[in-house]
Amino acid sequence: MHGGTNGRTGTHAVLVCLCFAALGLLSPASADGQGVARWFPDVEPFRPLIAAPREVQVRASFVYAERPGIVAYDSPEFGGRNIEAEVAIGHSLAILRLDDGSRPGRAITLGLEMGIFSRFFMELAQKDLINSDFRIGLPFAFRSGSWESRLMIRHFSAHLGDDYLVRFFDDEVLGGFGQTSKDGFEGLLARRLGDSGRLYVGGEYNFHTNQNMSRAVFRFGGEWDPVDPGEANGGWPFFAGDLEYASFSEQLAATLVGGMGFRVNGQRFRLEARARFGFTPMGHFREADETFYGLGFALDL
Repeated sequence: MHGGTNGRTGTHAVLVCLCFAALGLLSPASADGQGVARWFPDVEPFRPLIAAPREVQVRASFVYAERPGIVAYDSPEFGGRNIEAEVAIGHSLAILRLDDGSRPGRAITLGLEMGIFSRFFMELAQKDLINSDFRIGLPFAFRSGSWESRLMIRHFSAHLGDDYLVRFFDDEVLGGFGQTSKDGFEGLLARRLGDSGRLYVGGEYNFHTNQNMSRAVFRFGGEWDPVDPGEANGGWPFFAGDLEYASFSEQLAATLVGGMGFRVNGQRFRLEARARFGFTPMGHFREADETFYGLGFALDL
């Protein structure tokens, strides 16, 4: 019965997302020739956050992780500290521009974002998948001068790797794992500081949650990313920090990222060092503390 309820709730969330998309497609402001909106605009009112661990982006890194609250990691064989690989694949796309573009520095868009975040256990030849988180949302983004905001209806679900479960957990423990997902709203408000800095604050409220998911999350952070808006090849240092408080863990977690950004033949990417302190960002282990340090890269599509 519980699984059926989750299935129906997930279906309702999908229907809500489709209704929002349909409203955008059928809006009179989107009609061709009215000069009010443009399809697939080349504008990004709210750039993705650098340090938020489940922000949709393309990045990969090796991490040295410790999660002492999980039985498998307390075993003498691995000593509670493990080398893992983290991969994020996703993109946020502006579909419809809702303003007429007549005011410089102002833009309003409706978009679509999808992302997958996976962690792999690298200390065995099989490289077992530990966990994958899936995220899909409809972001409404706004920018006016130095102010930016993003509102979104979003679905998030977490899925444990089968081989990892079989290797580290017995049948009794396996029976306790169920579907882990949440559906809700996210909101962020940011203020740009000159050409390089940005401070933001916001959070999420979920109208549907189940095992290991928070009903509400509060988030704030900042970035310093002095990228040259030109097209010439070059490099620049950057730093970002993200703090989040979740109602499920009732803890504050921090993610810190720093490194060098580069532009080569028009393509931008970052070489970064990443650290996490507090509850793990992986959906199925949200009650567990995690500390990790990683090195990797991120690609700006």
